[in-house]
Amino acid sequence: MINANAKNYQTFIEEELAAASATEWMAAGEGQVRYGEGKEVEINTLNTTGLGDYDSTKTDGSAYPAGAVTSKWTGHTLAMDRGVKFALDHSAPEDISFPATVENVIREFAKTQLAREQDAYRIHRLYALAAEGEYAATNVMTADPDGDDMVDKLCALAQNLEDASQRTGGLVAMVAANLKNRFLQAASGNYNTVTFDQQVDINGITYSHVMMVNDLPCIFVPSARMKTAIAVQSGRDGQTAGGIEAGAGAKDIYAVIAACDAPLAISKVDSLKQFGPEENQLFDGTAIQARYLYDLVVPQNKLAGIGALVQA
Repeated sequence: MINANAKNYQTFIEEELAAASATEWMAAGEGQVRYGEGKEVEINTLNTTGLGDYDSTKTDGSAYPAGAVTSKWTGHTLAMDRGVKFALDHSAPEDISFPATVENVIREFAKTQLAREQDAYRIHRLYALAAEGEYAATNVMTADPDGDDMVDKLCALAQNLEDASQRTGGLVAMVAANLKNRFLQAASGNYNTVTFDQQVDINGITYSHVMMVNDLPCIFVPSARMKTAIAVQSGRDGQTAGGIEAGAGAKDIYAVIAACDAPLAISKVDSLKQFGPEENQLFDGTAIQARYLYDLVVPQNKLAGIGALVQA
């Protein structure tokens, strides 16, 4: 058995997700998460108190009112514990070099299957948090693409989020790709500024072909990844294709908007092993086993900055 270095493969995965995922801009930054064993992590939340009155008559060091900074680490168990096993026949030409083959397989898996699954999970999770939270009445809106001006609808949702979160700007939208023509049609004659095929950097991830609605970057996402209900496939018993599909009674999500610092996507390769033909006792070839853990959280004090535009 060859014990693969999971950190190396984590790098390969992150590179592919940066190019293929619509939600990789949500990935937790350095210092935001502490990884423990298995599914256990700790998430940092930073809070400060507000301003008080300065008193120039105080000469004893108390002219400035005392403030407080709270840095709190909270334990969290990652919700998604996923795995896969690939088999590469020894007689195949591409199986000659085991390390190169494993890297190629992991990269292909990341840019196709993993990007698709994580996008679906993260977008659904944001919708669910918005729909179940105290701001649902204003931050979850319905729309009819056949009758509504989708640009106006999107702008109205963004305005609601800015008001609820008491911030101006700093929002990112993910828009169902099958609605691009609707936005093109609505853009003509609309009083909002709408431009297409822009390149935008969001939290260190560069996206091309972005639609800008005023100052709101909109990333187009395949509509199959934007559903109000999802069904996580087990990879067994008739669900061998794996991944995530639309759940029972799912409605379309037309757009999700989030403050750029609100979602915290956490993921890690928990283990990745490869067994060459000499070690593998099950067949004459290389076996690759990967366990991947992930989740998405939004701190309580940032829930006001997420919302969704959904099918009526």
